[in-house]
Amino acid sequence: MKPKKEIENNIDDAFKVLENIEEVKVNHFFKHKVLQQLENQKEEKSKVLGWFSPQLQLATLGLVLLLNVSALFYAYSSQKVTNNVTLENFAQEYSLQPETNSILN
Repeated sequence: MKPKKEIENNIDDAFKVLENIEEVKVNHFFKHKVLQQLENQKEEKSKVLGWFSPQLQLATLGLVLLLNVSALFYAYSSQKVTNNVTLENFAQEYSLQPETNSILN
């Protein structure tokens, strides 16, 4: 380890250097010019889905919800119709009735 006196000398030297730093005089428009150049150099990022605006997103969401509601309504309304099918109708459809006059029975 360095002796304590040497560390204190290094600290004093660092403060002396900081005291000797002079203020830099710049044009008061320097910041504005630099920011202007940075703004001009900034590249415009191309948006992949820039055309998909919030209004279009909302309209699409409404359309999807309308399709889902109509599909659910159709599914439940057609289920009521199919529930009316009786066992006799099923047997008649597949020729399972014992009173048919078919040769195979």
